[in-house]
Amino acid sequence: MTDEIGSPHRVHTAQDVVGTLLRGNWAIFAHEWADPDGIDPEHWRDVVEAAAEAAGVDVEFVVIPRRSLTVVVNRAAAPSFEQVRASIEVIERARGGG
Repeated sequence: MTDEIGSPHRVHTAQDVVGTLLRGNWAIFAHEWADPDGIDPEHWRDVVEAAAEAAGVDVEFVVIPRRSLTVVVNRAAAPSFEQVRASIEVIERARGGG
C-alpha cells in the first residue's frame, strides 16, 4: 500500500466497492451522499456487505458519527490508522470543511 492518499473518487456499485477493497484500498461513504431512494448509510453497508460476502472478501465497517462517515476495509489488506485518517482529511477538504 502506498502512503500517498489520492483525491477521492466515487464508485457507483457495491461491486465497484468490492473491487476497490480487493486492490488493497478502502472505501468511505460520506453520509450526505444518502438519497431519498433508500441509499442511506445502513442500506449502503448492507449492500456492500452482501457483495463482499459473495466475492469472498472479509470486510469491516467503522462508523465515524462525528464526521458522518462510514469506512469499509478489507480485513486482509487493512490500511493503517494514519492512512484512514489521511483519507478522512481528504474527504473533509473535498466537503469544504477541512
